[in-house]
Amino acid sequence: MTVVNGPGTTGDLTSPQPTSFEPPGPGTWMLDTTHHGRRPTTPFLRDLYIENFGIGFSRLSARYGLPLDRMVAAEVNGYLYMRPVAVGEGDTPRPAPPAPIMWLISRLHPELRRRAKRARQAWDDEFWRDDVDAWFDRGGRDRAVAANLRLQSFDPATAPDDELADHVDALLAHVADQFVASFETHGGDIMPIGDLIATCAEWGIPAAEVAPLLRGASPVTTETLELLAPVARAMAGADRPTTIDGVRALSPEAGLAIDRWLELHGWRILNSDDIDCPTLAEQPALQLSILSNLEFGAVSSGTTGGAVDPAPVRARVPDGERSRFDRLLADARHGLRLRDDNAGVRVNWPVGLTRRAVLEVGRRLAADGRLADPGHALCLEPDEAQALLRGRPGPDASDVAARSALRARQIELDAPAQLGPDEEPPPFAVLPAAMARSAAAVFALIDTMEGHPGATALTGTGVGGEAYTGRACVLSSPDDDFGRIEPGDVLIAPFTSPSFNSVLPLVGAIAVQEGGVMSHTAIVAREFGIPAVVGVNGLLGAVADGETVTVDPVAGRVRTADR
Repeated sequence: MTVVNGPGTTGDLTSPQPTSFEPPGPGTWMLDTTHHGRRPTTPFLRDLYIENFGIGFSRLSARYGLPLDRMVAAEVNGYLYMRPVAVGEGDTPRPAPPAPIMWLISRLHPELRRRAKRARQAWDDEFWRDDVDAWFDRGGRDRAVAANLRLQSFDPATAPDDELADHVDALLAHVADQFVASFETHGGDIMPIGDLIATCAEWGIPAAEVAPLLRGASPVTTETLELLAPVARAMAGADRPTTIDGVRALSPEAGLAIDRWLELHGWRILNSDDIDCPTLAEQPALQLSILSNLEFGAVSSGTTGGAVDPAPVRARVPDGERSRFDRLLADARHGLRLRDDNAGVRVNWPVGLTRRAVLEVGRRLAADGRLADPGHALCLEPDEAQALLRGRPGPDASDVAARSALRARQIELDAPAQLGPDEEPPPFAVLPAAMARSAAAVFALIDTMEGHPGATALTGTGVGGEAYTGRACVLSSPDDDFGRIEPGDVLIAPFTSPSFNSVLPLVGAIAVQEGGVMSHTAIVAREFGIPAVVGVNGLLGAVADGETVTVDPVAGRVRTADR
């Protein structure tokens, strides 16, 4: 990925005037909300994320014959903005050529010709299926889990400084590899799901009606319930324990299940792809709440995992295309298995282990005065942390404290979703057929992942068929206290990520400010049978923590007492 340092990268945050967000260059720049929400990245992982996302994206694009060459990233007031660059476009954006010119270019440009051939091969040989099967059936997942567990077995708190520094190096190398692999193999779910959505759109069937047909196709999403099934059985009829050890004591099977759950999920970042969010291991009150309330909601109602009858949607497909619809749906359901698992194992877990090590670095540096606060380690660059830990010269504690204060002010900024004018999209329909199919699949899925905010306040896209009323638990920041969630609460958040899945058995409904019908929130809401509304306009500013709120997925609304 190319990194641009443009005019929007700085701003006087000490001024009482709002800091402006200026485009870092020509063209349209979109805020990366999929992985961080509306939040600046930490300096510790920023460059690693940018570089390796870019590598993975470029490999994905070439593998599936997309007409996109790379992704350009720019940091604006701490926030990451991105812009795709088409093959042959160069560094200066140009208007999309007219359709006849685009038709000619796509058949004469050497790289586009190669990609058109690659796209045909990708669809004919079902490259996406190979990505999914390599993960589940040919050892990809097992190897990634084993690598995570090896790194997890290292205890940062007891290691000498040099060994801790070596461990941080090993973590950064692992995170880099996993970031590349995660994005590179993302085609395993993007292509079949996007292909289904794009094709159904051609038949006049909107994504909101297609997405529910994927329910029950992501068993890894509900893995927590399977891991903790022995605990749920032991809890039946028992007095509610007040400690985790009390839950363990209910039965040997319950104790083993808790150990395995925490081994596989404890060190995953709860709701971000960055190290500024706590892990489940850091939230013992949340662990106890999850364990002692397994009978709530999806666990007891048995609503998880059930597939939706596709017949009503299938009936709207043109007569001669119904067998094609059946194949597309089966392919999309096969691909969805990769979505949450890929991100959870390859991103959230390695990042959580990195957080554990960085916080230990911060504790040591703060103990001897080289940092003013342990948490300031999040604002170090990796080479700076290494230098300080190994006793070499590094930034002064006051300089790092100033960075932390700057980032705290950046967090309060209202980062726009887009910088720069709208760019007219290229006429993809005139591309060679296989390449056009690849492009349509990618852009269809991106559109349904990111979604569009509701037209009016507290409106969005609903998931589910019944309204739910409960107490709002507002988690507006990744570093909020997740232990505040009580059984039956309505979770109010900017977005959710795959490692939040352990928390979902507690909640009665979800409303998030970001996302569309194929966002993580929408997927898990369907899998757990939890009412949800995603892409809710003005959600975080309108709902107060603790107030009674109704999530109505049928109307696509969130209602409070005064609205």
